[in-house]
Amino acid sequence: MGKKSQGEFRVISNNVRFGCGCREHDGRMVYFAWHGFPHRNDDYFTTAEITKEEYDQIAIEYPEEISANSKIGDKFYEKYVKDHNVLYEGWNRLIWWED
Repeated sequence: MGKKSQGEFRVISNNVRFGCGCREHDGRMVYFAWHGFPHRNDDYFTTAEITKEEYDQIAIEYPEEISANSKIGDKFYEKYVKDHNVLYEGWNRLIWWED
């Protein structure tokens, strides 16, 4: 067992389900954005690696939790998840490593 990862996790919108976070993994800080596509009672989440600058920009654009609609969620997905290195995709799970 290795050292537990430290970091933070932030839900920007629980309505449309997207957010960001950062965690230490294998000695480096990993910044990520995530977005969920709902299907009945489940969500298919995509978690993508972003830069520290993008992470900081998200904090500026979304300084507090909001109740977003799908248009706002799609805009977040297009800017911070799509065309980024995908760390993990799957049903009801955001992070690709276990503590």
